[in-house]
Amino acid sequence: MENTRLQLLQSFIGKPFSGSPSPFAKWLNGTVISVDENSVEFQFEVRKEMTNPAGTLHGGVICGMFDDCIGVNFMILGTENFYPTINLNVEFFSAAKEGDTVIVKTNVIKKGKSVINVKANMFSSKGIIASATSNLVLSEMKINM
Repeated sequence: MENTRLQLLQSFIGKPFSGSPSPFAKWLNGTVISVDENSVEFQFEVRKEMTNPAGTLHGGVICGMFDDCIGVNFMILGTENFYPTINLNVEFFSAAKEGDTVIVKTNVIKKGKSVINVKANMFSSKGIIASATSNLVLSEMKINM
């Protein structure tokens, strides 16, 4: 069976992912760096509106970047049903500032019958910023894409 969602994302390699149906993803404005069925890699530019009062990338935005990239990784698996996130655990290691470029790379660890486990890391040119793990659970909602 042809995986049209995977092919769509691959068509955006090197470009911002304007094909996302998510307004939040469009606000993040990530550029697709690489993609295969079990992993995605996005690059983001840290903008002023993404920072906290200390001038560093806001923890909530970091979590949002992880959640969005993990969601994209799930969507390209080609499942018929939606798997909503049931948890997102994030560890913060260092900071990124306005003007920095950060990269989020996800990897599906296990795709079970009812739960999908995904890990992700965020890097800048200075090293690791944060890491995350997430579980997504099978729902009855069908995907209309």
